[in-house]
Amino acid sequence: MRVYALLLMLLLTVCACSAANVQLAVGEEHTFRLGTGSAIGERHYSWFVDGIDQGIDADSITLSWEEPGLYSLSAMYSVNGCESPTSYIEIEVTGEIECPDIIPAKYFTPDGDGLHETWEIENIECYPDAHIEIYDRFSKCLIKYRGSDKGWDGNYNGHPMPSDDYWYYIREIRLGHPRSGHFTLKRH
Repeated sequence: MRVYALLLMLLLTVCACSAANVQLAVGEEHTFRLGTGSAIGERHYSWFVDGIDQGIDADSITLSWEEPGLYSLSAMYSVNGCESPTSYIEIEVTGEIECPDIIPAKYFTPDGDGLHETWEIENIECYPDAHIEIYDRFSKCLIKYRGSDKGWDGNYNGHPMPSDDYWYYIREIRLGHPRSGHFTLKRH
């Protein structure tokens, strides 16, 4: 979840809040915050999406969009009945989430200490349909699973595999090309 701030100047000052446009993805939640500076008193907030009051009286709002398009978000606050200038931002919602590249772990230690108990792939949650295969040094396939599944626990047919190097093969169309390499399982 990304957090963006709409900054407002103190009351009776010129609003220099030309927030840059923001590009977000369909279905992704985002929290926007309204900075009120050092204004003292009872504060009330108003949030508007495409000019429609969202009925939120809080200094932040969490939104997501289900359709691609260009949306506007504006916000203002009042202190003791005096209204601030309105802050405005345009939000472009695109059809796809931009996913970072995967980073397979170089090792894991399934020894029960709670750290590195499974072999994990950083950013794999962005590729839930990825096909992952793990092989031993004799090219025997030990496990096949998907990116949405829990990482490998170091067992084969319910038996712990020994400390050794193991090889992975990862396929996912959005990664461009299959990824392969090796990692180490360390047991103490």
